[in-house]
Parts: sequence; structure tokens; C-alpha cells
Amino acid sequence: MFNNLANILERPKMVRFKQLFKSYIDSDFYIITVMAAAVLNWKLQTMAVILTVGLIHFLLILLFDINRIRFIPLVAAAIISLRLENIPDYLWPAVGASIIVFPLLVYDLYRKKVNYNNKIFVGMVFLLIAMGFSFVNAPDFITPLMGFAMMFFYTFLFLYFFNKVTEKETLEENRQYLARSLNYMVLAIFVEVLLFMIETKAFADLADFVSDKNIKLGWAITNFIAMILLMIIPLSVYYYIKNQKKHYLLLFVLIELALLFLMMSRGAYLAILITAIPFVVKFTSDIKDKVLFTKIFLISFAVVLLITLTILIPKEIVKNYFAALDKRGISLTGRQILYKIGIIVFKQYPLFGGGVYTSQFYISRVSESVYYHNYLIQTLATIGIIGLAAFLYYLYQILRGVTRRHDYNIYVFFIVLNMMVHGLFDTTFYNPLVMVMFSCILPLLSMENNNHAPLPLAQKEKNNVCS
Repeated sequence: MFNNLANILERPKMVRFKQLFKSYIDSDFYIITVMAAAVLNWKLQTMAVILTVGLIHFLLILLFDINRIRFIPLVAAAIISLRLENIPDYLWPAVGASIIVFPLLVYDLYRKKVNYNNKIFVGMVFLLIAMGFSFVNAPDFITPLMGFAMMFFYTFLFLYFFNKVTEKETLEENRQYLARSLNYMVLAIFVEVLLFMIETKAFADLADFVSDKNIKLGWAITNFIAMILLMIIPLSVYYYIKNQKKHYLLLFVLIELALLFLMMSRGAYLAILITAIPFVVKFTSDIKDKVLFTKIFLISFAVVLLITLTILIPKEIVKNYFAALDKRGISLTGRQILYKIGIIVFKQYPLFGGGVYTSQFYISRVSESVYYHNYLIQTLATIGIIGLAAFLYYLYQILRGVTRRHDYNIYVFFIVLNMMVHGLFDTTFYNPLVMVMFSCILPLLSMENNNHAPLPLAQKEKNNVCS
């Protein structure tokens, strides 16, 4: 069967089609196409559009053996495409797609020798084991099974990309492709926000809309969108640093910052305040032509100031924005009860926790929240002391990786730091949006145990002769 398929792919027409498809898949038009499909899918509140477009591209990328980093836009598009209210409405189509996709990914991963030598991956496995132990205290079987299955998916996704996209020859190109894809993801989110504002007639009273945190896109609420932006902004800056002649890339950063402040997330603001100075120092030190950049910065600042003076202040958007922030203050009201419940659950099940993903079960009597809004309490309450040890090992290995002296690692360090700070007031780690993105970002780190693809035998013999 595989021989017949190989013969078909070698036919002249198929070779020409493969060349055309590869040119398309390597272009920005491909990323724009799948992001447009995600926005359309979101707008129509369906699953048909993203499943059709996603599966066609996925199968062709596998069939023609194209660089697997091209799966990143499909992952990003899948994240922002969901807007269905009932879980079964998207769960079963997603399960159906998984039945097709997952076996092919497993085959694709294991058709060559798999490299497990990554300590972040080991940390994820330890978390999986701790989650398995937590089943003994769970109030039911299905809920922790869902949490365990999600962690298994994150772990597999990390292992897949670690093995498929970290060859030395293409590693830097893959990092920049990841950042480029996430830039377009932010544009798609921006379009969804605009469409949502049109639907809800927010432009009639824009000030109240901004100050009341009314942005609920279905796949995420304001806090979750803020988390995504905190992960993408450092990568957007990294992409610009590597392509400093393309000054238009700074527009992506400005759009991301504007969206971030629109989210009214206090945890995100605190993360920005803590990381701002070292981040700006790193960023400016990487600028080659500082005079030209200063001119661009001053022009951008003048445009923002003009918009503020002519639109935002006259319409009282700025006034209402700061009034809303002042009203919220720095109080943890609403969070305290979640923290108390989490501590009570931990005290009841200190060793293995009350069960992975079971926080909603314990919180449901007093709140509609799904998480304990603090990743440390989330860890203790759901997977106990054993889980905390596994999580701290996982986090230590991430920090160990991102503090190595490489530009990509350093910018990812700011992502991790953002999640650690924001996660003290919201659940970042364990959040599916964050964990899926981590599984795409972290495999591309420069570490001592990756980026060493096995040399072909002929190359090894050549090296031996030369030495």
C-alpha cells in the first residue's frame, strides 16, 4: 500500500502539485487562510469550517512530508475558533477529528527513533504520574480522566514538536515561523473583538464596554485573552529583533499592547509592571540602529498621543478606564473564597490532592469559576504534595532552559515570568490555552539535550576522516 502511494506521489502531476502546495504552505497566505477560517468558524458558531480547512491542510502537510512547524497555524487557529455554548457541541466533532489526527501523529513521530532526552518532557511525565495518583481521591472518574487526558495531550504535543522541529539547520527559521504565526493569531483575535463589539453594539457606548470587561469570545474571556497576549508579545519582539529592517512588525506589538490593556486584567498588568524594566533593557540592547528606532518610536508615540487626545479623552474612555481600575483596586475579593476552598481540599487530601481537574466540583457551590485562580493552590488542591513536587521539578527545568544564553530562550523567559506572576491571581499553568502554547514554544528552546539531530552514516565517516 505504501509503495503504491509512493508511486502515485512520484507522478509528474503530483510532483507539480506538491511544489505548488509547498510554495503556498511556506507563504503568509497559508497562515492568513487558516486564521480567516478560524474567524469565520467563530462567527458562524460552528465546527465545520475549521475542521474542514484544518484536516485538509494537516493531511497534505503529512502526505508531502513538509516541515512540521507548519502545523503551528493550525494549532493557533483551533484555539481561537470555538464559540459554542454547550460542551457536546464541540466535544464530539473534536473527538472525531482526534480519531483521524492522533494516530497519524503517533505514526509520524515513531516512524523514526524518538528522542526522549529532554528534562522539561520528564517534568511533564512526572506531572502525569502525579495526576494519575490523584484519581484515588476524585469525586468521580470522568472529571479527572479529562484532566489527565488533557495533560497527556500537552505532553505528546511537546514531544512531537521537540522531535520534529529542532534540527539545527532549521531551528532559527522555525522559531521565527512560530512568532510570525502567533502575530497573525493576534490579528485574528483583534478581528474577533471588533466583530463582537459590532454584534453587541458596543460602539454606541465604548467607554462602558471597555470598563465593564464585556469581551467574551466563547473560547476565552478577558483574563484568558490577556494570558495569550502576555505569551505572544515577547515572541513578537523577538521576531522584530531578528528582522529589524521590517519596521512594520512593530505594528503587531502595538496592536498586542492595545488589546492587552483593553482586557482590564489586573494580574496581567502586574506581570507587565514587574517585567517591564528588564524586558525594555533587553529589547533596546538588541536594537542595532538605535537612532532610527528612536525616530520610529517617537512617531508611534505621537500617533498614540493624537488618538488619545482626539478620541479617547473626548469620549471619556480614558476617564472611565481609570475609574474602573480604581473601583476594582487591588483587592482579592472573589479570589479569597476560592483560595480558602483550595486550602480546605488540600488539607483533606494532602498527599495526592482531591483529583486533577476537580476544582470546579468543589467550587461550584459558591462560584462559577473552574479554577482556584492561583497555580500553587491549584496544584496542592488537585494533585497534592506529590503533585507540587512534580510541578516544581517541571517549572525548575523550564527556568533552567530559558535562562541559557540565547535570544530565543531569554525572550521565552519573559513569557514564563509573566505566567508565574499572572498565575498568582489567575490560573495560567494548567489552563488549556497556556499549556497548548507552551507545548509549541518550549520545544524550540536551545538546550544541551536538543538540537542534535543524528548525523547520517556517510557524514559521520567524513567527520572521522577529517579528524
